[in-house]
Amino acid sequence: MAEQNKNNPEPIDPPTEIVSTEDSLDAHSIDWLDLSTHPLLNEYPFDFGQYEILEELGKGGMGVVYKGLQKDLDRLVSIKLILSKRLLSWKNVVRFRREAKAAASVRHPNIVGIYEAGKVLGQHYIAMEYIEGVSLAKKIRGEKISEEEAVRIVGRVARAIAHLHSKNIVHLDLKPSNILIDKNGEPYVTDFGLARGLGGSGVGKDTEAISGTPCYMAPEQARGDESEIGTLCDVYGLGAVLYELLTRTPPFKNEDPFETLIKVIEADPVPPRKTSPEISKTLEKVCLRCLEKDPEKRYPSSDELAEDLDRYLAGDVVESAATSMRDQLKCWMRNKPALASHLIVLAFFCGIELLWFHLLKIRTADYHYPLLSILISWGISALGFDWLHQKPNRQEMTPFIWAGADVLFLTAALLNDGGITSHLLILYPILLAASGLWFQIRLVWLITGVTLLSYTYLVAHAYFNRPDIPIRFDQHFVFLAALFSVGFLISLLVRRLDLLLRYGRRIPAPIQTHKNH
Repeated sequence: MAEQNKNNPEPIDPPTEIVSTEDSLDAHSIDWLDLSTHPLLNEYPFDFGQYEILEELGKGGMGVVYKGLQKDLDRLVSIKLILSKRLLSWKNVVRFRREAKAAASVRHPNIVGIYEAGKVLGQHYIAMEYIEGVSLAKKIRGEKISEEEAVRIVGRVARAIAHLHSKNIVHLDLKPSNILIDKNGEPYVTDFGLARGLGGSGVGKDTEAISGTPCYMAPEQARGDESEIGTLCDVYGLGAVLYELLTRTPPFKNEDPFETLIKVIEADPVPPRKTSPEISKTLEKVCLRCLEKDPEKRYPSSDELAEDLDRYLAGDVVESAATSMRDQLKCWMRNKPALASHLIVLAFFCGIELLWFHLLKIRTADYHYPLLSILISWGISALGFDWLHQKPNRQEMTPFIWAGADVLFLTAALLNDGGITSHLLILYPILLAASGLWFQIRLVWLITGVTLLSYTYLVAHAYFNRPDIPIRFDQHFVFLAALFSVGFLISLLVRRLDLLLRYGRRIPAPIQTHKNH
């Protein structure tokens, strides 16, 4: 594909004429404008319906792309047409219309938008956003791209492809020449000629093996295995693009396309670090995971690939590349923050209790063993609730039940350890702080409420059952007010983070500073 730029203020309108791939076509009945011999092509500009063709931007295997001006709206566009009459066939026109239909059905900042599709003098055309810049393939040939830039580009493209998958469409032709880079370095996915729908929706299915570019095709796509062609083919394509950005060559390349297909199906790619030793080990592992022969060993989705690439840019541990015990622990804490926070805090207090009883001898067995049993039971229950939370039909209710159980365990521990005089009172604000990890305001307020009730019960229990403990209600009201304030502030923080996350999903992520790995 050719150069194009996203400088149009107008919103993208849906195409005015998008014909289904199932529509019947009769090539012989079309009054065809043969672009290969048309005399006006040597005299730019020339009129083409409501457009004015200004210059040729580039040619592909089937189409040619021109820079044009939409006269009624006075905006620059890219116009794609089937190359010439000799290439006209039912299948090629179906593919051309499929491209228009697929691209028109999605709106994303990193996907080239479609303005219109139709015919002029029998010539099928697609009018698209004009992106002023170059294709990624041309950028790779012209300059060496840094790791950070490569990761940023593929991460943005992966987010765009994830959005495409959410619309039940797979691209199936991801390669540098189908990614445009504007003047600001922003990538845009284009060329949906091979796109197809999933689950009976989207842009239709072929009944024959899908074609594509051998260097970037997934093994199952190269085999023509219809049962396995899906979103993981695009994950492979993203890995192939990342591989070429890092090494300046595709994973597999041979002058004979048939030999290339054999390598795609049977051979393993050369690890990028063998070509360029300066490449990060982490990035190499991410890339090779995308290029696994077995689709089940690849990233499960484009979104998960994008998340790992974002972590790499941020200098965080990339889970799929974690090897040391320290990195694996970081990944575990990130993936299971609720369970990790429970076990770490409980282990800390168990350690204090063991220290007091066995070394400092300031605990009696009557207090020590029941309290230790409660803390251990609390930890075991956390493991059980985490397991329950993994069940798809239990995810919504589990946090609320878990929160209630936490307060019950804490109340039992406090009653065994001196009630309102126990050092375990510090766990009240810790519980409130941990509630924010669920990012649910209702849950924060639930824990705040039951925490206040629990502490009120402890005060009442001491008043009626512990005459040896002096009760100063002013101090307890201050403590209750402090607990309420902590819960209130955490709820505000969760609300603020929720708004920021919603806003962040609507705009491209900023370029982040990379830390050495």
